[in-house]
Amino acid sequence: MRVDGLLTADSWEGPTLMHHRSRSVRRAGTAAAGVLALAGPLLAAGPAGAATAPEPSPLGTARPATVAAAEADFLARTPERYRDQQLTWAPCSGEQVGLLASLTSGLECAQVTVPRDWNDPGAGEPLQVTISREPRQGPRPERTVITNPGGPGGAGLSLASLGSVVPGLGGTEVIGLDVRGTGASSALTCGSAFTGQTPPDTRDRSPEALALAAKIVQDAAQACADDPLAPVVDTQQTVFDIDLVRDALDRETIDWVGYSGGTWLGAQFATHLPGRVGRFVLDSSVDATAGYQEVFSYQPMAFQRRFDVDFAPWAAAGNATFGLGATGAEVGATYERLRAGLAARPLHLLPGLVVDGNLLDALATQSMYGKASFPQLAWILSGLQVVEAFRGPGVSAAAVPAALSGRLTDLVRQLAPAADRPPAAESMAATFAATTCNDSPWTTDQDFWNAYGNEQGERYPLVGYTKSSQVCAYWQRDGLVLPTVDGADLPPLLIVQSRRDPATAYEGAVKTHEAMGSSVLVTVEDEGDHGLYGMGNPCVDEVVDRFLTEGTAPGADVTCEGVGLPPVAGSAGESVVAKVLRAARSGAAS
Repeated sequence: MRVDGLLTADSWEGPTLMHHRSRSVRRAGTAAAGVLALAGPLLAAGPAGAATAPEPSPLGTARPATVAAAEADFLARTPERYRDQQLTWAPCSGEQVGLLASLTSGLECAQVTVPRDWNDPGAGEPLQVTISREPRQGPRPERTVITNPGGPGGAGLSLASLGSVVPGLGGTEVIGLDVRGTGASSALTCGSAFTGQTPPDTRDRSPEALALAAKIVQDAAQACADDPLAPVVDTQQTVFDIDLVRDALDRETIDWVGYSGGTWLGAQFATHLPGRVGRFVLDSSVDATAGYQEVFSYQPMAFQRRFDVDFAPWAAAGNATFGLGATGAEVGATYERLRAGLAARPLHLLPGLVVDGNLLDALATQSMYGKASFPQLAWILSGLQVVEAFRGPGVSAAAVPAALSGRLTDLVRQLAPAADRPPAAESMAATFAATTCNDSPWTTDQDFWNAYGNEQGERYPLVGYTKSSQVCAYWQRDGLVLPTVDGADLPPLLIVQSRRDPATAYEGAVKTHEAMGSSVLVTVEDEGDHGLYGMGNPCVDEVVDRFLTEGTAPGADVTCEGVGLPPVAGSAGESVVAKVLRAARSGAAS
């Protein structure tokens, strides 16, 4: 998630330094920053009194707080041809979920037809939103939970498998969904705007490099402006798409599990349609009280904090294995040295796979989302030290042993896998941009962003320098203003957050908790993973399972302990990397 410089983030304790992980349930991440005691559906106050309006009304500001009021609002807003759709379920295809997933997941998919523009729902060609579920036998479960992986713009069909991953959800219908603009739904791609140009090194602060970086994001914004779908890809449109999905599933209310950017979407759904809210879980929440510019302003600090407080000391404890340094500070210095070398001389592993300074930062950033990726990053850095030793001044990359080059290639691909479906990767990037840029205002002064990138980069180098490049600075938006997140008229919600989350900082989640008066905050101490429910923390799973299945929320905020960092030894790369590193350092390599 991308950002602004309005936040002063000096309050965290620690050193002064601060887009789907390889798990069965994948979070879209974030690309980037900045989004919730008896729970259950709101009681219906009888059948909807206002039948139908002759013509659908545009989006309004009323908050239908009961099921009856929400139904009247739905009938007034939604043309009759979109209501009570009969879903046709069939096995998800490779085009919908990717070839491998279609062969292994066993999910089935259906499409829901939605208005192109909910502000004028009777006009234009309709769009398609694709949903998924696990095949069902026997009676239908009593409740439906809709899931979202974040992004915004992450493809979410695979999240329908959450019911299998978390045994406690076995009695609940779990729905995955690709929001408008992304994945198997009507897709926004902006051509190749987000994949076709190579930016300069983010740490090159020369006027020429900054001008080129600005031109690339400006070109991307222009390419999206030329796509007629871009103006109608935003959170408000998606909120009403989800309400139409609810109608197609024949539910009066929905439950919700949203991760990362899915917390922003969940908070906005609850604010727009409190009468449709059942049991809502916001996992790894953004600051849903602010615009996206400020939401993303937490990220430079939070990613650096995760690196300095969790990864670097962990790698230092394994210095005998990784050789990156005996202290966290030494590990950080090793990283900076390797990055500078790659910026000057990129490493060509394969055609199309070039490790330069930008990619190393991206690999490190990706690794911060989940501690399970720490060993992969450590082995990449360890291997790059060997490359450094072999290449030397004037030595070609061909001198690097094939075994080491192959192992590095495998590790890099694990952290930055080639897209199974390149069009899907393009649509996710485009939907991320359209949603974050359309939802809230952004500063449009490039000088501001250049200065902000300098300031953030000097303090938080892992991510800070990237903040000079903001496609939203060049985005033409229609002035949409989302309503302020409001906890009135809501049943209890759960907000689940780790203390050192790098993508959605804990500080922002606290603000969401304060704004959503009915929320209960589940804090996971000594933890920094992004995305917690269903990922192996028994305390978190127990609290959330009970909430979703029984409707029982804790009477007060809850503290859970983290599950600890991975062991240092035991990586499959040790026999290749560690031995070669020792040989290179002893002078035996040639």
